[in-house]
Amino acid sequence: MTEIHELLESGKDVVKSNDSFPEAEGSYPPTDELADHVRVLDVDGADVDNDRLQASVDAAVSEFNLGRRSQRTALDSNLAPIVRECIDIPTRVAARPGVWQYFTLLEYPDLILKRWSRDDDIQEKFLGSQKDLYSNYIARLWWGAELTHNESTGDYFVTHRLFNKQRLVNYFLDSSFRRYRPAARGFAAELYRETGEDITDIAKRFNASLSTIQLESRDEEQVREQLAMIRQRVNED
Repeated sequence: MTEIHELLESGKDVVKSNDSFPEAEGSYPPTDELADHVRVLDVDGADVDNDRLQASVDAAVSEFNLGRRSQRTALDSNLAPIVRECIDIPTRVAARPGVWQYFTLLEYPDLILKRWSRDDDIQEKFLGSQKDLYSNYIARLWWGAELTHNESTGDYFVTHRLFNKQRLVNYFLDSSFRRYRPAARGFAAELYRETGEDITDIAKRFNASLSTIQLESRDEEQVREQLAMIRQRVNED
């Protein structure tokens, strides 16, 4: 069994009650104190390669200019598949917020602090829950890759398309259909060329259409056909 660490709710309270972290410039997670608020989960079939992931994170952070928005987007696209490959855990474990809070606060806090400005509600990038896949940064990368990678070939081509457009990944991971794989892949494959405003318009109309169709009965190709029809109507308006 591979040990998976999970931050307890009391650890989350420690962060929320901290006077400076993460909002104050130069502040850092109270790692020593948080270490007392962690439990170990024994998980069959899990494999976490922190050495490879840390090396990949270090290389990516040094390569991309995180002062530029496009470069931050490129960083996400680069890291998402690596995060998914290095943190190989069952989805039932990935659904536990404390698992990701442990990764962000005790394993990779430097990545979050460098990737996100303190003006970006940075606390949720550390503490975000699974109710919103957009929030916790490591969970955001993992789930985006998990839901869009090709299960047959193992490639992450569609994952890169999802993360290469911030409006696209933000809307999808905050949508009501975010955990449905055919919708995730169809959404990314069909809309990756669209502009930000059109992505929002198409996505809203698609979401509204779910009141008349059962999404779970549709495969990826059908989702893409539906999105293509909506896109045509948006372009005609």
